[in-house]
Amino acid sequence: MRAFEPAGEIVCTATPSGNVAMTVHVGGYDGLHRAHDAIRAWAAREARILGGTSWEIYGDWSDDPAKLETTVCYLLSP
Repeated sequence: MRAFEPAGEIVCTATPSGNVAMTVHVGGYDGLHRAHDAIRAWAAREARILGGTSWEIYGDWSDDPAKLETTVCYLLSP
């Protein structure tokens, strides 16, 4: 990764290192909460502690919501 100077609303950032819990949501953004709920339920079931940082990675745009893919990641505490 190379750092760069911010420009307007664009800023340079990096995801934290460590193990993550992740899932891929396929479908419209209005159902994205289900991916977050699934990770939180998995963490509770497996007695894992979420590290407080989460992020979403958006796939290629499509006008068809059924083709949208979003990867949801949560940092796990060691």
